[in-house]
Amino acid sequence: MIMLPISIRTKFHSIEGLEWGNPQGTPILCFHGWLDNANSFAPLANFFPEYRFISIDFPGHGKSSHKPENSVYYFTEYALEIVSITQALGLENFILMAHSMGAAISTLVAGTNLLKLKQLILIEALGPLTNVSQSAPDIMTEAIKQILHPRGKKETYFPDMESAVTIRLKAGDMNEESASILMDRGIEKTPRGLKPRRDIRLHFNSFFRYTEEQVISFCERIDCPTLLLLGDKSNFPIANAFPGRKSAVKNLTEVILSGGHHLHMDHPEKVAHVIRQFLNDHNIKET
Repeated sequence: MIMLPISIRTKFHSIEGLEWGNPQGTPILCFHGWLDNANSFAPLANFFPEYRFISIDFPGHGKSSHKPENSVYYFTEYALEIVSITQALGLENFILMAHSMGAAISTLVAGTNLLKLKQLILIEALGPLTNVSQSAPDIMTEAIKQILHPRGKKETYFPDMESAVTIRLKAGDMNEESASILMDRGIEKTPRGLKPRRDIRLHFNSFFRYTEEQVISFCERIDCPTLLLLGDKSNFPIANAFPGRKSAVKNLTEVILSGGHHLHMDHPEKVAHVIRQFLNDHNIKET
């Protein structure tokens, strides 16, 4: 299937991405996880030829722009970017699909009801990590110290692509082919060697985290049918976690498949089958 690059401009960033499938089909807009990029959904795209399948690089990731010098990233700003990207693309009545960090943010966005969503498909996350209220001072303290004194936060360079893939495999539970797909878009050539495209400032800790009660309040406001896909061998096991969030989502379908955190890349055919069945069950079938 033909893959086309796309470029859009939001209020704050130049955004790059990829598009497959039928330009006239129902849009599926995809957002990747932390330190990944739009290639995260490339294996899955092949199983949705009748849809307009779009995958985006978050700011600071892949080929999208980085934040200006002397600034930092805030987790919740990605919610603003999802809404801004959707508006820039002119999308309405579309399917929002996301993985890991992208799924955590998409949970919040869906809870704002700012977007007209047909379905929400979350892979390996239902809302962000949380902390109890009492830990807020400690979280902010650590973030400030890390930003002002970024010890060990130096740029990484690789002599060849094989080295980059090897390091990526150590960082996440995925197979070698999936790591190669991510690195193909996530690495750029420089005079000093191959360098990750991601902004190194993404490694800084967040200034704050929501409480569990706050995340549940977002889940309560999700109106569209929602699919939560989980891997039984994930490094981030949430199958038995977040009962409050799961019960708060009005129309939630949870499916656990054999696989790790990047199961949508490692086992795209199996994941696509579940997603297509979910879409068919909710009367969203392409002609």
